[in-house]
Amino acid sequence: MLTATHLLITHLDDDPADALNPSQVVSTTERIRLQRITATGLSQVFDTDGQHSPAREAEITLGVTWDGTRRVDVERAVCEDPSCQLDHGYTGTTAPSDLALRVSALADGAGAVDEALAFHDVLLDAIDAATA
Repeated sequence: MLTATHLLITHLDDDPADALNPSQVVSTTERIRLQRITATGLSQVFDTDGQHSPAREAEITLGVTWDGTRRVDVERAVCEDPSCQLDHGYTGTTAPSDLALRVSALADGAGAVDEALAFHDVLLDAIDAATA
């Protein structure tokens, strides 16, 4: 949901901690001031047979970052010596990971993809207005 000053995100999850009540869900709502949003991204996937231009997106992923959380990808560090037995520790990367919303025409319907694209446009306009 979008207001003039905030982006509201509600997420529902089954509560895995309560095995005795499997029908229980946990609702979490975040309220993000539009001025805090630092970046948005839009990834668009088009189905094509290689001969025709697709008429519309098959799916989109909308990313929004406000530096609230970060994703950390860690892997074992190695050297180029194949006979090396030393522990070189770990290496990794961090990346913003606040919101990634995927909408698929196959799973959610073509109308849902259109609505998500329209929301993206409205969100960009709201961010511009809030930071002007």
